Amino acid sequence: MQAMVLTLIGDDKPGLIDSIAQCIIDAQGNWLKSSFCQLSGQFAGFVEVMLPKDKHNDLVRACHQLSHLKITLVPTQNREETLDLPATILVTANDRQGIVSDIASTLKQFDINITEMNTQCGSAPNWGSPLFTAKVKITMADGTDLDSVKAAIEDITDDLMVEIEKN
Repeated sequence: MQAMVLTLIGDDKPGLIDSIAQCIIDAQGNWLKSSFCQLSGQFAGFVEVMLPKDKHNDLVRACHQLSHLKITLVPTQNREETLDLPATILVTANDRQGIVSDIASTLKQFDINITEMNTQCGSAPNWGSPLFTAKVKITMADGTDLDSVKAAIEDITDDLMVEIEKN
């Protein structure tokens, strides 16, 4: 058995998940984990599947027949479990160009890995400018100083608020 990751993007319409699920079943695969969203009318997602190695080509062929989707299928590397510690960082600030890059660069300085990030921009009550929010799931080495991480992110700009929760 081999784990594989499918990435997909296409025009959003009913039945997309069903089409992918059927391809996986037809290739004798098992759906392990997934994440999907809709952005500006486009449906995007990732699916991790486990299937027999001799069925990889069957899954690739079936997925490529879904002409309404752009799909990439990649075998995963068998990674050993790491001792990285998970945490979640919540960020709120006035929106501005480059804020995601600034946050990611700051986390890189501490050798922190971003495992999931969800961002939004919305109207801020009583502020008049768009409000940026981010929920960033990370893993970090044992001994990482979270107070220093929080201070470094807060130093990006005066209007930025940060909360860090250990998971």
